[in-house]
Amino acid sequence: MQDEAAAAGSMRVRATSGVQVRLGERGREGGRRRRPERAPASRRGGLVAAGVLVLAGLVTIGIVLTRGGGDGGTGAEPSAAGTRPGDTGAPLPRAGTPIEVGTADGSKYKLAAVTGGVSDGVVSTFQSSPPSGTAFAYIEYLLTNPTRQKVLLDYPGDVFVRRDLVTPDARGRCMPQAGVPEEMCTPPTHSQVVRRIRGGALIPGDGGDKFMPPGGTYLVRATVDVPVRRSATRKDMGLYVWKQLYMADQLAKPAPFPR
Repeated sequence: MQDEAAAAGSMRVRATSGVQVRLGERGREGGRRRRPERAPASRRGGLVAAGVLVLAGLVTIGIVLTRGGGDGGTGAEPSAAGTRPGDTGAPLPRAGTPIEVGTADGSKYKLAAVTGGVSDGVVSTFQSSPPSGTAFAYIEYLLTNPTRQKVLLDYPGDVFVRRDLVTPDARGRCMPQAGVPEEMCTPPTHSQVVRRIRGGALIPGDGGDKFMPPGGTYLVRATVDVPVRRSATRKDMGLYVWKQLYMADQLAKPAPFPR
């Protein structure tokens, strides 16, 4: 019994959360004799410096990843002017209520008239200066590709002017169209892109064709090829879409000027 009591006295019992841990006297003495070795101060300083460098690197990587994914993962950010890549930064010209037309193959175009007037310039089909007191009528409008795919650059809009303002020798080339007021007619017209307003640049195609990228908007000028009286104003003209390619069996559709 004395031997058992002595054995029991040489052990210490500690309760830790319901689990008993027995520590022998020898283990405690060994713990007192062996103290953990401390790393030199220079080594500790090196470890701290390395840790700081690693932390800084992780923060930098996190910032880069955050910026890169802020715009759908493209990394594109607004410029100082608040524009996106492809935007010119210029405000949209004041325009009338837009109209939308399309072709049988699914191409769509949106037109919005901006302004109209007369120009003294020489047009491609009229190689000399216009007669005295005459000029060439034009209309500028916004042409937009409202779809999510590229479409062929085409010019659905034509200029209509009052017939009595067209020079007498050119009135035979000025044609009326169903849906347009009887006093107005459309002479031969040529159109060209003046500048890009929104979206990407025109996309080259085969045979000299060009395509409008999705969402692209361009300022187009449509100019008649016959002289009209210089007194013509915007009130004497209008922009209409009438070709069957865009309208099928419908009447001509006007794109009104802004009020």
